[in-house]
Amino acid sequence: MSVRSAGKTIREARIKAGLSQEKLSDGICSLQSLSRIESESAGVSPSTFQALMARAGAPCEVFPVFENWKDFDCFFHLKHARFHLNSWQLDTAYEELNQLEAKEWNQNRFYYQEWLLLHSMLQFRSGQCSHAQNYDTLLTALHISRPTIDLSDFRHLLLSINEIELLIYAAQELLYLNHPDECLSICSQLQTYLSNTEIAFLEKDHLLAELAVVYCKYLIANKEYSAANQLADTHRHQMVLNGDDTSLLELTFLTGVSSYYLGDPEAALLHFKDVFYSAHAIHSPYATISRNYACTNLNLELPSNLLEVPDIPLCYFETKKITDISAFTDGVYDYNASTIITIGSLIQKFRLDNNVSQQMLCQGLCSKSKLSKIENGTLQPDVALAEALLQRLGFSEREFVFWGDAKEAKFHELKFRLMHDIYLSADDKAAYIAQLKKLITPKDTLYYQFYLIQDAIQCKTPKDKLQKLQMALACTLPHFNIGEIGNFRLSWAELSILNGIAHSCILSGDYLKTINYCKHILIYQKVANPDIIFQSHAFSITLRTLARSLYLQEHHKELIDTFLSFDITSLNYNLRNCGELFFFYAQSLCECSQFDCVDLYAKYSCAAYDISELSPNRTILIESLQTENNFQIEY
Repeated sequence: MSVRSAGKTIREARIKAGLSQEKLSDGICSLQSLSRIESESAGVSPSTFQALMARAGAPCEVFPVFENWKDFDCFFHLKHARFHLNSWQLDTAYEELNQLEAKEWNQNRFYYQEWLLLHSMLQFRSGQCSHAQNYDTLLTALHISRPTIDLSDFRHLLLSINEIELLIYAAQELLYLNHPDECLSICSQLQTYLSNTEIAFLEKDHLLAELAVVYCKYLIANKEYSAANQLADTHRHQMVLNGDDTSLLELTFLTGVSSYYLGDPEAALLHFKDVFYSAHAIHSPYATISRNYACTNLNLELPSNLLEVPDIPLCYFETKKITDISAFTDGVYDYNASTIITIGSLIQKFRLDNNVSQQMLCQGLCSKSKLSKIENGTLQPDVALAEALLQRLGFSEREFVFWGDAKEAKFHELKFRLMHDIYLSADDKAAYIAQLKKLITPKDTLYYQFYLIQDAIQCKTPKDKLQKLQMALACTLPHFNIGEIGNFRLSWAELSILNGIAHSCILSGDYLKTINYCKHILIYQKVANPDIIFQSHAFSITLRTLARSLYLQEHHKELIDTFLSFDITSLNYNLRNCGELFFFYAQSLCECSQFDCVDLYAKYSCAAYDISELSPNRTILIESLQTENNFQIEY
């Protein structure tokens, strides 16, 4: 099985959905263009592919073939802008959006549409936007693909992901502009639409959570506090289960606001603390926004030490003028053009840019001859191989959503569910692992490796876990030596195995081996210099494991020096990992009598644990600081 052609994929999705070409193409591209795409005589940009697939209700975002390098760059900057924006890293999101503008959106109206959407989200999250101007921008973006949409009745339409988000944020702005009835109408229609549409479960949950933020604000404005509390808390919990921090701060804050109005100031104050300190820990302006709201709008006494914490400055971002896009394309291009960028082209360019030999890249994954064929376009890799090659070059598979056959789709569904195993019941884990095992054939080396990783997690003893992890690593790197890590390029699975080995050594009491593994992995991070999305999913785990081992070894000064010397930016994208690192950092500061920052970092940890539904760890930290160091934390 291999990465499939866009045309064949779109055609199958359209037929399965019972749609005519005319119905599917409406507002996206011409009927002739869709016909050419399906017959594979024309290529399609990722943005147009996503719009067509979403309208057909198919669980797919993008096909990794690009019109040219500018097309790829625009796609890539949009991915990164979303990633930063979803974690409230507004300055970096703004930089990515500016890069996209500099490339003139590749003259693609769907890139421009998403760019307008993200700019509107950025403006809102800055806390300094003009709601009227933001609403006009959102409507302008929506009219790119839906020029005649009636916001009071769009139930009959098939919507792309971008169109759904544009409607969600338009509803929010209508509420701020004092049009609650129009807001409610849009929310109600979207709730019904999302409940009935077939899109990937993580994407659907993400959109439902974004919608819940807006609807909760409507309910609170309408004094329906009990309904708001239940809705916010339900989606807050679901985001924790999915490991999606995007709406977590807002949903937790809204749970607090509704708790306050329901006469439970204690619960409200705890939620406000969790939001403020979590947001402050990742340098998010939402810390300032939420505190300002609580101080201005609620008769709730906030602790003096919370009020004394410095603001995270609110940044002003220039409002962009609307561009005339009448000459922009719909993302359809000549499939036989010499400028087309395939998955092989991407792999080759990334490899050469990073000065990685073919031998180093492909070892344990495929032959050098096969890699050459992939790079020159005479062979399409299967999805698992394409992902592993890109990961070894420092890119997360989450940046590229590939479309394979039903088996590939099932594997990826199970993979994403199992990646959140900490919140799954033992029975659910076992069921998913059993389903995964059934998918595997003797040729599925990478599937088997992932299965062994998941199987290892369930082992009851560190010895058994280490044995399974070593077996998993041997699937692709049988001669790996941690001391020679610089001679390898590692996939996400391989780094997960090394992180797992390091953690298993803690459980067996071999802290020195854990420290050795973690330090070498972090050296690899500096050498390989992976993309920030990849870093956030792999190396933040290494940092927290190293911190735990150094603390247990009572190497407190070394832990503090490590914290100060390493770039911990990746922690801003994962609140749970953030909480665990600060857990050990705060205690080490106490042990070294560096008391000035203990209170703040301890509260960062308490908040991040609370908001990630790991509250027992908050209690452990507070009690440990009290009993071991006689340091009192009032949280």
